[in-house]
Amino acid sequence: MLIDDHSEADLVTLGHVPAMRDYLADLWGRREFAVVVPFNDVRVQNMNTKLGPLWHVINPIMQIAVYWIIFGVVLDVSRGMDNYLGFLIVGVLLFTLSSRVLLDSVRAMERDEGLIRSVQFPRALLPISAVIEQTMAFVPAAGVLLVALLLTGEVPDVSWLAFPFILFIQFLINIGLGLVGARAGFAVRDLSQIISHVIRMLFYFSGVIFEVSRYVEDPALLKFFALNPFYDILVVARWSLVNGELLVWPVLGFFAYATILPAVGMRFFVKAEHRYGG
Repeated sequence: MLIDDHSEADLVTLGHVPAMRDYLADLWGRREFAVVVPFNDVRVQNMNTKLGPLWHVINPIMQIAVYWIIFGVVLDVSRGMDNYLGFLIVGVLLFTLSSRVLLDSVRAMERDEGLIRSVQFPRALLPISAVIEQTMAFVPAAGVLLVALLLTGEVPDVSWLAFPFILFIQFLINIGLGLVGARAGFAVRDLSQIISHVIRMLFYFSGVIFEVSRYVEDPALLKFFALNPFYDILVVARWSLVNGELLVWPVLGFFAYATILPAVGMRFFVKAEHRYGG
C-alpha cells in the first residue's frame, strides 16, 4: 500500500515528545475549543433548577454568609480587624476559584478519557479548558465580591485599579496549577480521591479566614507561608481591595509563580503527552 506525503506527515511516533513550539502552535490553532466548550458548560449549569443562572450569584453570597457566621460571629477570629467581613470575602472567593481549578484539573484526564482515546488533539486543552471554565464561572462572584465590599464600608481607591491585573496574574498561576495537577492526577489516580482533603488543608495554610501575620511572628515561618501560591494571591488581592498589609515575600512569590509555574507546568504536562489515554 502506498502512503502519500500528507499521510506520512500526519503520523505520530509513539513515545515522541512534541517540540514545544509546535505544540503551542497547535494549542493556539485550537483555542476556540478552549473557550467555546467552557462557555457552554457554564451557561448550562443549573439550567434544570428554578433559579437557573442566578445560582452563580446566590452561591457565593451563601458561601460568604456561612463562613462569616462560623468564623466571624461564633469563633470571632478577627483579632480586632477593622473590616474582617471584607477580609473574609476576598479570601473565600479567590481561594475558591483556585481550589476549584486544582480540583477539576486533577480529575480532567480521567473524566475525559473517552475523548482522549477517540480524537487527536493537544491534551493540554483539557486542563486549560478547566481553568477557563472556572474563571468564567467566577465572573458573577467577582461582581458579588465588589458589591459586598462596598456594603461593608470599603471605599474604592487607586489600589482597586490593580484588581483586574491581579486576577490576570492569578489566571496564569491557575494555568500552571492546572497543568501540574492534570498530569499528577493522571499518574496517581488515587489523587482524585484525596485532593479535596489537600485543598481543605491548603484552606487553613493560606490565611483564608485569618490574617497570618497576626498569629505568626517568626519571620522565617512567614517566609514559609509565602511558598504557598494560594496565600500569595490572597495577600496581594487584600492589599488591593481592603488595605491589607503588603508583605515582601508573598509579593515576590506571587509574581514568581505567575512567571515560572505556567512554563514549568506546560513542560511537565507535555512530557507525558503520549501516555494520556494509553
